[in-house]
Amino acid sequence: MEIILIGILLIISLALIWKGSDWITDSLIPVAKLMGTSYIAITTLIVSFALSIPEIFTSVYAATLNHINIGLGVIIGSVMANIGLTVGISASFKPLIVDKSIVVRDGIFLIIATVIVLLFGSDLTYQRTEGIVLLLLFLPYALNVWFFEKWRPKKSKSHEVKRLQKNLSLIGGLSKLKLKASLLTFILGAVILVGGSYLFSVSLIRLNDTLRIPELLLGLTIGAIGPALPNIAAAIQGTRKGYKDAAITETFGSNIFTLLITLGLIIVLNPLRIADNVFYFDLTWMIVINLLMVAFIFKGFYYKEESLTRYEGVALILFYLTLLVINILVFN
Repeated sequence: MEIILIGILLIISLALIWKGSDWITDSLIPVAKLMGTSYIAITTLIVSFALSIPEIFTSVYAATLNHINIGLGVIIGSVMANIGLTVGISASFKPLIVDKSIVVRDGIFLIIATVIVLLFGSDLTYQRTEGIVLLLLFLPYALNVWFFEKWRPKKSKSHEVKRLQKNLSLIGGLSKLKLKASLLTFILGAVILVGGSYLFSVSLIRLNDTLRIPELLLGLTIGAIGPALPNIAAAIQGTRKGYKDAAITETFGSNIFTLLITLGLIIVLNPLRIADNVFYFDLTWMIVINLLMVAFIFKGFYYKEESLTRYEGVALILFYLTLLVINILVFN
């Protein structure tokens, strides 16, 4: 009976997260239009933050209740799921194309961020000062986005604004219940999203207490994939409609935000020790899957073909699923 109740709560929480994401992104479309090409960098960062709220809340809430491995699992799992599911599945439907300048700006920074996270964890501990460093590292990324967008040609800026609006409308278009975008829908969306994230976090911890599922595995699977479903669905929908850069660009921004802001917050709130297998397997292979995605993209640039082909999309999916299976069979 307890399991059935928890299952119902998880479904309700995911529905709330879905609806909250819908209304927030709908509300951000007029913001993107209003800011236009003058404040495109701010809009880009706001979108990255909005799409990362469920992962941030779930992992930080779990960490504050001393379920550190759930929070850590959500972070690692979100980064890998964004690549294996969002990018991989999208590319398997249609080959993806992304602007080279975006890959140089965000893709390279993402690799640097993952390497720093791995280096900080090499002693199997994360100190509060290291969490502060991760949070501060978001500042040069934000400045880089700002100056990059500021120096873009006007035509390129207009294209980017339209892309952001399309990506937001894709997420907002996943639900049939629509309200006219306004400050009210933004506030309602934020309240519903945070409420859904809270309910999801509570249900996740109750599931752990009931079934005694290893915390890291719970975070890597249900904790990471559940809140990401709206973004995954939107990316697949966008790719099928011809928006071939949506999955990659949003994955770059989301993963950078997750590694620097979410992980940084957890470490600042509660410095932690990690198990050997988390460092040598999960964190290490998290870097590898990021490197693999970026390598596929640069290979596409080199051979003047799609950034990610269907075969490479399938390879990312299989790589991600293999990592999950190994975690289940070997480490838990």
